[in-house]
Amino acid sequence: MKPLDLLLLVPLAWGAYTGFRRGVLVEIIAVVAFVLGLILGFKLLGEAIAFLAPHVGETVAKRFLPYIGFSGIFITVIFVINRFGWLLRKSLRFTIFGSFDSMAGALVGLFTYAFGLSVFFWLMTTFRVDFPKRSQTEGSYVYPIIRPLAPQVMNKLSNAIPKGGKLVEKVEREWKN
Repeated sequence: MKPLDLLLLVPLAWGAYTGFRRGVLVEIIAVVAFVLGLILGFKLLGEAIAFLAPHVGETVAKRFLPYIGFSGIFITVIFVINRFGWLLRKSLRFTIFGSFDSMAGALVGLFTYAFGLSVFFWLMTTFRVDFPKRSQTEGSYVYPIIRPLAPQVMNKLSNAIPKGGKLVEKVEREWKN
């Protein structure tokens, strides 16, 4: 086992623990919120920039508006969907499904953190940052499983959403230009 594997297992274990505490319902809703936040953030970025541009200076608009627009959409989507999830969790906790909810939540929490790590590695690749180095990933057990997770999930989901086809390729082309 490589040091990179140990480094990756720490957040994965934490994800399983927090998933157990939150339960599967909240974890699934959190994953959906995260993925929808990413997709809607990219899809509505143009509209957000057009809405915010008249209210900020030209320098800010050119440098920071894409980040501000994406962040505003992303955070809002996640917040609203997660609030709904916690309301549902409160009612589920007092039923027979409460203990199943916690155990299944650990699995979904593990997936959530794996997806987040995969997004991080995906962004590093997109921005041409050599992290982790090839020598660190050779012989790794965990990295080859986590690395392709986010691009594959995003590609499948973006094709299922109207006007979302090939969103992954579009975003990667935009970042490379």
